Amino acid sequence: HKEHQAKTHLHQSLTFDRYRLSNEHRTGRGTTISFDFGQDLSHDFLIHASSNNTSLKHLALATYFVFLFKLTNGENDLCIGINTHGRYRDELESIIGMFVNAIPLRCQLDPHLSFHKIIKHVQDNMINYIKYSYFPLQHILNQHPNISNPVFLDTSFEFISSMRRDEKNEIMIGDSRFYLLPHSIQISEDEIMSKFDFILSFEHNLNRNELSCTINASLDLFNAETVCIIAQRLQAMLHQQFTSFDCTTNKPIYELSLALSNEQYLMQSLNNTQISFPSPL
Repeated sequence: HKEHQAKTHLHQSLTFDRYRLSNEHRTGRGTTISFDFGQDLSHDFLIHASSNNTSLKHLALATYFVFLFKLTNGENDLCIGINTHGRYRDELESIIGMFVNAIPLRCQLDPHLSFHKIIKHVQDNMINYIKYSYFPLQHILNQHPNISNPVFLDTSFEFISSMRRDEKNEIMIGDSRFYLLPHSIQISEDEIMSKFDFILSFEHNLNRNELSCTINASLDLFNAETVCIIAQRLQAMLHQQFTSFDCTTNKPIYELSLALSNEQYLMQSLNNTQISFPSPL
């Protein structure tokens, strides 16, 4: 099973603005963009997780894989990096300590399956992979010495549950005051430190029971404007999938569209080939 888990050669062809010549040229400069789901979309997302008997994390992960499938123009054999809590046995749950381990998570998508079925596929896949999350990443990489740069680590996913309040970044425990560190380290007005090429983070705010998304991307590969458009496409896909008045979760995933409203209008205009001629006098 270790061999199955070590498909480190797989990666998705994201639409880069430029390419890095080698890993040595990584500058660490990145850009970040976030958006809130809002009450309505958060409600629909939560209801969808409940009705499909799945966790929010698994639903978010399925959404990410489908988004990558669309973003890469139909790449259906995907592999990303994901951190696991490493507590693969019940007796480890109560032990204090750092057990986090990064693993490659491969997902092979059938474009003709509905999003409902993709959720179940991703959930089963994740549960199966977690059984082997104790296996150190370095040991997996050592089984493939010909791979100098495991690209799956550069495209990552995380799901965060927090009690964060918007108005304050501190919590009190007894007489002690704790400050919450930002997920991204700001290095200038428009830039963050980025150790990944592309990472999508879902955050569930337990105080408000609402969700938000953050995309961090490397400026070595992406323009900031491109990341902004990618975030808009993700937001459009989320509304397309989960809002009750336009739900597409029963349709094959290849029918999903990432087109923005202005692009849809343009395509409709181009498809409207009817020509009106003036009536003869």
